[in-house]
Amino acid sequence: MDEIGDLSPAVQVKLLRFLQDREFYRLGSTRALKADVRVIAATNRNLEQLVGEEKFRADLYYRLNVIRIDLPPLRERKEDIPLLVDHFIREYSRREKKNVKGISAEALDLLLKHDFPGNVRELENAIERAIIFAEGEVITRADLPVFLEITSEKELSGSTADFSRPLTEKVRQLEIREIRRALEKSGGVKSRADRLLGITERMLSYKMKVYGL
Repeated sequence: MDEIGDLSPAVQVKLLRFLQDREFYRLGSTRALKADVRVIAATNRNLEQLVGEEKFRADLYYRLNVIRIDLPPLRERKEDIPLLVDHFIREYSRREKKNVKGISAEALDLLLKHDFPGNVRELENAIERAIIFAEGEVITRADLPVFLEITSEKELSGSTADFSRPLTEKVRQLEIREIRRALEKSGGVKSRADRLLGITERMLSYKMKVYGL
């Protein structure tokens, strides 16, 4: 059961009753059925805090919290990234009916440098998009979403802070560079370039006009 911390109070009561009695009723039935199951629950919320705020039932929390596994965010276990990348490549290559077999060392290095605030789902989304746009058997750096290029403040400004240019000029040059790369990758098709950039086609057209592209 995913996102267990988001259960409504009414559903919390029903789940607690099931965990205690191991019985449930089919919709519209009056006959109780037994179930011998193991419940695995996950959440990204602090259940102890929710219990203290009376938003999550304490008795249900203790019923669920028998064997606890704390999984750190992806940025703290980057050794998992290559394994997850291989898994997602196989999964989405099969779904998209493409013959993508791997990822280049340069592209993988770019993924390893990213902090992934969206955790595994963000990595999965990046590989899915790369599979869709990949033209060969190997995912290259150019196939990955362009936002991955901006991995840290250090990459934006160099190893030392550069105050010789105003911030607005740095942002302008960065946007021009990324728009040009996305247009090149998409063959000049704005409806594909906007997906690579993560903005709307209308916003892309506006920025191209402003920057004279």
